[in-house]
Amino acid sequence: MKGSTKVRLGVAAIALGTVAVAALPASADTGTATIAGTGTISPGLTQAGDPGQTFTFGGTGAAATSAVHDAITCTVAGNDTIGSWAQGAGSFAGNCVGSVTAGTSSVSGNYTRTGAAVTVSGIATATSPGGFSGTFDGGCVFAPTDLHTTDTAIPPTVKIDAFFVTCAFSIT
Repeated sequence: MKGSTKVRLGVAAIALGTVAVAALPASADTGTATIAGTGTISPGLTQAGDPGQTFTFGGTGAAATSAVHDAITCTVAGNDTIGSWAQGAGSFAGNCVGSVTAGTSSVSGNYTRTGAAVTVSGIATATSPGGFSGTFDGGCVFAPTDLHTTDTAIPPTVKIDAFFVTCAFSIT
């Protein structure tokens, strides 16, 4: 009986190890990436907060990993579950495409924002040759680029509906 218990524990350990490895990209790269670009927020961040915002972002930068050294163009879409000028949080998904290798990577993750400081974490998965894979963490600087009033109330509701952001990421 003791032998069969050891075999079952060994099989269970192998199965758990397989599941843990399967959660990571097939061939994780290591390195860094930077990106800067602009985006829009709809219907716009309010001073008091308005959950349910959506955003789009497009930017360019560079990825320097153990497998890829390329200029990249990224587009993502996401949501903001807080929606205020002072804070934001949510998720995003999109793609990054290399300019030389034309490799594509899908990217997805989560972010939190306090004022202008944004913390990002996620996963990149190469979807074509020349793309990069790995988990990424980083920081961004968020700067509103468009404030507008949306009504004739006094005082009027002022919303942020466009932004510029610069980010630096570590890829592992």
